[in-house]
Amino acid sequence: MVVPAPEAASVDAPALTELRLPVTDLPRVPEALARALGEAGVGGQELHALFGSGVRAACVGCGLPVSGAELGELAVTAAGERERELPAKLERLRLGYCPRNGCEARFFNLELPGPGRFDRGRVLGRTRDLLAGRETPGLSLRPVVSPATRRATQRLAIIALITLAVSFVVYRLTFYRTQPIPFVQPKSPFAIEPKSIDPNQR
Repeated sequence: MVVPAPEAASVDAPALTELRLPVTDLPRVPEALARALGEAGVGGQELHALFGSGVRAACVGCGLPVSGAELGELAVTAAGERERELPAKLERLRLGYCPRNGCEARFFNLELPGPGRFDRGRVLGRTRDLLAGRETPGLSLRPVVSPATRRATQRLAIIALITLAVSFVVYRLTFYRTQPIPFVQPKSPFAIEPKSIDPNQR
């Protein structure tokens, strides 16, 4: 069960308050989560430390935790890159059951530490999309512009127009005798009557 966050989210990565997954999806969580965190700017040693101490999954029935390191080991085994036997806990998870005896729950909540420098809700939303096979975020035809950016752009446009107007006035005051106004034909102060012109000189 996925519960959307109460606040409106961008179309490319819906923010979630909770990511509930079937236990059979746990082996695929590390790869999807690592990609989502990478898109959020988390990588290298920070990503490794996050999986080592912050990421975990918890059974919705009994609360049994599965650490990020255990999720990674489960993922490696599921990919066929490790031939040794799994601990009983991970073997039960691989088979699609909660490791705790008597617990019949088949779902786990994926948990991330927070708050952090990345948006926890959007990372969970992107992880869900990747697990569902949606490789690329949806595109919005209308760009999202924050009110602060819009106000700053309006201020710059007004300043540019005022600067242009002042520059034109200063230019005209400085060179008004020698430089005509663009696209305006100045009227000559001297007028010649057509009757006074010699017909032979026309």
